[in-house]
Amino acid sequence: MIIRGQAATSFRLEATGGSMEIHILFGRFLVRNNRISEDELFEATRVQSELNHSYALSALEGDFISVDDLKKGLNLQREKAITFRDALIELKIVESEVIQKIDSAMKEKRIKLGELLVKRNIMTREELDNSLNEFKEKGTMEFV
Repeated sequence: MIIRGQAATSFRLEATGGSMEIHILFGRFLVRNNRISEDELFEATRVQSELNHSYALSALEGDFISVDDLKKGLNLQREKAITFRDALIELKIVESEVIQKIDSAMKEKRIKLGELLVKRNIMTREELDNSLNEFKEKGTMEFV
């Protein structure tokens, strides 16, 4: 069984009778390539999840939705096991332009894993840049 890279973040598992796409996240790539340890990845992702806002909170803080809209969206999210973003769209609480504004606000405020690793002195800026370039450019990766 061999895993061959098809793109920077996606690998194809080839086995008899078919294949299956496997998504490789940047943090997992760093661990597999001995750039950081499992413990460092775990701690960084824990901090990242504490610092990054949820979609619902970003929508509310940006005054894109009301508290009542928040409640409706969360109820539908739980009921249907969908994302809060999808709940807003399904309930027609906001237009697509507003969804795009919330998406942009989330992207701007989001702390990326690599940036966090540099800020915590787990990696240097140069190591991060080199790792990102390798992650993006890697054409084929084989694991036995």
